[in-house]
Amino acid sequence: MQDALVAAADELVGDGMRETGISLTDTLRHYMAITMARYMREQIMVDGLTLRIVEAMDRRADAVEMRGLADACLIGCAIFTERLRAAGGSLRHYSGMGQTAYDAAYLVEQAMSFAHMRDVLAAATTRPPEGVRELIDAARAGSTTARETLADDNIVAFPAQRFFH
Repeated sequence: MQDALVAAADELVGDGMRETGISLTDTLRHYMAITMARYMREQIMVDGLTLRIVEAMDRRADAVEMRGLADACLIGCAIFTERLRAAGGSLRHYSGMGQTAYDAAYLVEQAMSFAHMRDVLAAATTRPPEGVRELIDAARAGSTTARETLADDNIVAFPAQRFFH
């Protein structure tokens, strides 16, 4: 992996941390920079993530494969949210799948910090969520930033979708 890619990715992560106010551990920051650098030169596959993760879990895939699937969920949730939603899933669903895959890869810190890592990457690489529906979806997926934005308008994101019509 090229140092220039890692440096650029680290700068992106730092920008996201500053913009969101989320303080990540050095371990998470470096993990995210290395992961982003890897996907700056490799294609990420976000299609069929749910099926790929379930199949990998069923056959007890190794930690390297599970990590790759978890990374795809993280980047998909941060950068390709519209594509994931178009596939019929919610941000909450794919965040849960990513956390499960990180846990299966024995990356507990990444599993527990998935929502914060997603917020940092999203802030550094995409536009902020627009509209109440996108904010609620992000808040249900654990986004601190989305929850705070909704709270400013006195809106609470209930866990179930039945309250929003």
